Amino acid sequence: MKAIKQFLLQPKLLSLKLALGLIVLIHLVAGAFLLHLEFNNAPELYFPKTAPAVILDRQLRTEFPTDEVLIGLFTGNNLYSKEFLAALDRVSQRLEKQPNVDRVFAITNVDHIAGSADGFTVSRLIDPSNLDDTTPAQRKLKVLQDRFMPGWLAAKDGSALAIVVRMKKLQESRQRVAIESAFKAAVNAENLQANLAAVAGPVALDTAEMRSMLHDSLLFTPLVMLMGLILLRWVVGRWPPVIIGAVAMSTVTVSCVALISAIGQPYTLVTAMVPTLLSAYTIANMLHLYAAMQRLGNTESGAAQRVISAMQVVHRPAMFNMLSTAAGMISLVLVPIPPIQVFGIVSAFGTLMIYLVIFYLVPPLLAAYDRGVWPKKGGGFAWTKLISYGLASFSMRYAAWVVAVITLLGVLAAPQILKVQTESDLLKFFNSSHSLTQSTQLIENRLSGITSLEIIVDGSGRDAFKDAERLKLLKSVQDWVETLPEVDRTMSMMDVVEEMNWAFNGENASSRALPDNSKLLSQLLLIYDGKDLQELVNNEYQRTRILLNVNVHGANAIQSVIQKIEAHLAKINTPGITWQISGSGRLFSDQEDLLVTGQLHSFLGAFGQIFLIMLLLWRSIPAAVISMLPNLAPLAFIFIMMGVTGIPLDMATVLIASVVLGITVDDTIHFFHQFQERREKGHSVVFSLARSFEASGKAVVAISLLLVAQFLLLVSSDFQPTLHFGLLASCGLLAGQIMELLMLPALIILWSKLKMRHSLMKV
Repeated sequence: MKAIKQFLLQPKLLSLKLALGLIVLIHLVAGAFLLHLEFNNAPELYFPKTAPAVILDRQLRTEFPTDEVLIGLFTGNNLYSKEFLAALDRVSQRLEKQPNVDRVFAITNVDHIAGSADGFTVSRLIDPSNLDDTTPAQRKLKVLQDRFMPGWLAAKDGSALAIVVRMKKLQESRQRVAIESAFKAAVNAENLQANLAAVAGPVALDTAEMRSMLHDSLLFTPLVMLMGLILLRWVVGRWPPVIIGAVAMSTVTVSCVALISAIGQPYTLVTAMVPTLLSAYTIANMLHLYAAMQRLGNTESGAAQRVISAMQVVHRPAMFNMLSTAAGMISLVLVPIPPIQVFGIVSAFGTLMIYLVIFYLVPPLLAAYDRGVWPKKGGGFAWTKLISYGLASFSMRYAAWVVAVITLLGVLAAPQILKVQTESDLLKFFNSSHSLTQSTQLIENRLSGITSLEIIVDGSGRDAFKDAERLKLLKSVQDWVETLPEVDRTMSMMDVVEEMNWAFNGENASSRALPDNSKLLSQLLLIYDGKDLQELVNNEYQRTRILLNVNVHGANAIQSVIQKIEAHLAKINTPGITWQISGSGRLFSDQEDLLVTGQLHSFLGAFGQIFLIMLLLWRSIPAAVISMLPNLAPLAFIFIMMGVTGIPLDMATVLIASVVLGITVDDTIHFFHQFQERREKGHSVVFSLARSFEASGKAVVAISLLLVAQFLLLVSSDFQPTLHFGLLASCGLLAGQIMELLMLPALIILWSKLKMRHSLMKV
């Protein structure tokens, strides 16, 4: 144990061959795993498998089709012409051949119930083989007079037509990308691209997110690395440390992305932020080592001794930095959303990899290849010393005022935190000018809302829904749901039965209702030979569903609709019947509760772990408290900023608290460690503080500015959660640095005065 402790606390300089061998080995092993990395941002990945709504959805898909669709909207003056409809039907036929397509709906292939001499018939609404028998005006009239078409496959005024492509149960984003590509290829093959006005729906959303993820990964990760290296060159003023920094970033990044593949997890929009984060954090920690080497100057004993001496200076605080940052990251496993948990695990692993790379693999490279003279004045960021020392000096001189003003501002701004909302809005994932946003709005203006909900109704046994009175009860619920302003369209087995009854009775308008007795109902169900009814009720007639198209997209708004429906259902006395709400909208809205509880648990977990690390490091409760307070201030600033700007807590911003807390505490450890060392040597509080901030301030400010600049790159993303993550992370880190330089010295001064007063009172 003593040897292990010695090895960890005072790492020795490895041989150059061993260090290079390990770097090459890491890249080779990582490369093997990277070949099998799966890029996938499928919605299913974000739902815990044990969640009640997920379990219900899994059960439903064994009996009913999914509600995942791709919607294509066509406009123009020729929509009902023979040529257009024939081409539209050929597009449908092409898509039906796709292996992941379950069914394609268009006005040329959907069921239409009509009266006949024998009762009623089920045939195509617009038969593409008989287009010569009708005129465009007659076809348009027939579509608009059909009970189900307006608002679904046709605009209510006939100005647009749609194709709805329903998927089989999909598992991967690339399947959705393939479907959308096949749809556009089919449209182009039939020369209908001029008529295609919009493409939207869950498939299009996942495809847009997937493309955004690939774009951001290919753009931002290299840019963050490049910016880090440029700033590193500016700071150290020489190329060998910069090249070694690039090797360090590469080693950390490839090993962490490879870990995602090794544990069998996909590369998602959430985990796509790992390379950016760890690249920036690697350079930040490299700067601490370089700053120590710079302070030591150009020793006569050579490059190797300079590296060893620098390692001894920064190793202990750096090790606790890594532990505290890893604690912040690993706390994200308490958010019960799988990609966020993977982000936490991989980021924590990456933090430990940074420690191993910087203190075991980088030093031999520096000793062997960095034999030049280090600039004495600190390179490009020499001016940062003035900022750090100036703010710290001001804080020490006016300690009470600094703490009082910061506290007062915090109290005054605190109500803004209460305005932060947990929200994920599908329509706001991209900005208003994005093609997906515009397509969604156009489709919802012309047709109906694209958010899907299902009211699942279970009867007490077989043939439960061959009872006429029971169906009338369900119909009354459906009629009530249709009065909700958020619901644009509903569909159920009752609608199909009413249509059969209407056709059976000579298309008499008064007969467009449910049968009065169960015998007639059973007769209608027996002679029906279409496909639509089987998608609304199971073979045993024991479970049925009411489909809803909802025109809201935010999780909170969807949850509000669900609560209204559940409250109404709770008032109905229905012996032998149970009600449940399902659908993709339900799954999406349930994520909000997971985010709220996950954020709370994650923050408490990160705070608790980091506080224990501080307690272990300083061996003093007051010191641990003092070192934590400046790091809580930037978190409060972030949530105040979210409240003021209306940025919601979502999949990306839920990461902020753990990431910022884990990173900002690093500077505290470096400052406080140097302060404690000088105090142990007998120096005064003021002298110890002044020298600590003078020695470390330049590197700390430089690192903060580097991290802020790198995270600000994400603001150019067209995916709004990524943009918000970059903005809030950069603002939080900047606020953390300011609080570090203002609040930490002030708290230490006030605490030392309080201890001195307490000692005098004892005397």
